Amino acid sequence: MTHNPLRTATARRWLATAAVTAAALGGATAIASADTTPPPADNSAAPPAVEDFTYPGAAAITKVRLLRGDGHILLADCKQPTQIQIGTLAPGNPDNQICFTVAGTTGTLSLQLSDVFYLQTSGGRSVRAGLTTGGTSQTVDVPTNGFKPVGIGNTGTAASLVELTVTG
Repeated sequence: MTHNPLRTATARRWLATAAVTAAALGGATAIASADTTPPPADNSAAPPAVEDFTYPGAAAITKVRLLRGDGHILLADCKQPTQIQIGTLAPGNPDNQICFTVAGTTGTLSLQLSDVFYLQTSGGRSVRAGLTTGGTSQTVDVPTNGFKPVGIGNTGTAASLVELTVTG
């Protein structure tokens, strides 16, 4: 049998092409199988970065039930300067007051605070408050550096504060 250089070159090209194709298919198979790997059983992977707007540390707060917000209205010590003061006869509030500071020019906070009797703003803030009284919802605007009697402080009927929105 005689040696044919043309056949040898063709065979080498074919083998090289087959090797590249096999490597590519093997890599694609590895990538596809990597996508189906289940998460670690110990949940050591970081959780997805999705904001749910729940109030951080809300479970440890007993004076008021803080639900959701944008992070701009923050519970504060009433002995320090604050921008929102709320009078309440709710249990767990021996000084009958809950206070908040505002970071920024806007803010929203959903909460549950019963037996509210006034809302007051200071520090150049104005607020819109959502209240419920006997199953009826109402909205009250408290002007900049203003005071507004509500609930038992206004009508004699208990009111619950359910939302605060900084409007200025």
